[in-house]
Amino acid sequence: MRTLVLDVSGDYAQFKKPYSPMSPVSYPFPPPTAVLGMLGAIAGYSKADYARRLGWDTARIGIRLLAPVRVFHAAINLLQTKDGTDVFFRPRAGQNTHTQVPYEFLREPAYRLYVAGLPEVAAEDVQRELKAGRSGYTVTLGLASCLADVTWIGTGDAAPITDAEWTTRAVVPLVPGLEVDYENGRRYQRLRVPTAMDGERVVHRYQEVVVAEDGLSVRGQGGSGQLFEVHGETLAFL
Repeated sequence: MRTLVLDVSGDYAQFKKPYSPMSPVSYPFPPPTAVLGMLGAIAGYSKADYARRLGWDTARIGIRLLAPVRVFHAAINLLQTKDGTDVFFRPRAGQNTHTQVPYEFLREPAYRLYVAGLPEVAAEDVQRELKAGRSGYTVTLGLASCLADVTWIGTGDAAPITDAEWTTRAVVPLVPGLEVDYENGRRYQRLRVPTAMDGERVVHRYQEVVVAEDGLSVRGQGGSGQLFEVHGETLAFL
């Protein structure tokens, strides 16, 4: 299975969890739905059709943390634009149109992304832009203000792994038959992330996963058919 490999990093990231609209908290890594948005920006696809052109229902994403999860909170000044400003977004006289909202951000995040299952044309478009060191649109880590650095690593063939025991630094999907060995003294997050979203922004599939906050290896057993090897790294696609 042909797999594109790239690194993304930045000073800040914010991948908002959907149940926190008023005081946004972040996933510790970009969900596959956010990764497809990054790929669409790289390829220069429009917001209206990037999901279709990238094959949202067949694309497979593997995610590895290259840096520990570091979280901090900041109050962001937001401007109420619905009826508190004029057509040039200038506050109306005598109205307090600003509000401070607490946000959770990730500090200096870095990830390695493994992308498989893209249509051939889309894979070629993404690979061409990455090799040239450019992107059709600005790539961000969640919010528009969280700019991303993107580095092309290469392509590889994802070969299935059938070993009973495994070690990986990637995000691990919790599926029947797969067991994770949790080590004392380390912090893990177990959470449910969206993995497939159509062009209307309707989520069709969620997956429960586990990730080590320190970015180090996770060990486990089982999960035949879920694990692959790419460039000497063991990973699971979400």
